[in-house]
Amino acid sequence: MPAPAISSAFPNGPSALLLAGFWSHRLGVLGALGSTGTFIATVTIIPFMPEGWDLAAGGFPAMTGNVPFLMKDVVLLAVSFYLLRQDLVRLTR
Repeated sequence: MPAPAISSAFPNGPSALLLAGFWSHRLGVLGALGSTGTFIATVTIIPFMPEGWDLAAGGFPAMTGNVPFLMKDVVLLAVSFYLLRQDLVRLTR
């Protein structure tokens, strides 16, 4: 039986590592990498969501279904990149 994926075994792993980044720069980098990977995965599915764009309103950019919910991940991806950069700068000092 294969071992469960890290994200399913520790669903709050990146969050806990981001919090630990206040005290340990290396843990902060790991958390930022985990959250960046998570949000890259969710953002890349947005254009391919079935019935995600409202055809009656003219299609893109009128959103329906889960697309408005997933749009928050675009902002969270930008924040994850920012935190990754900040932690890498702190780590190299």
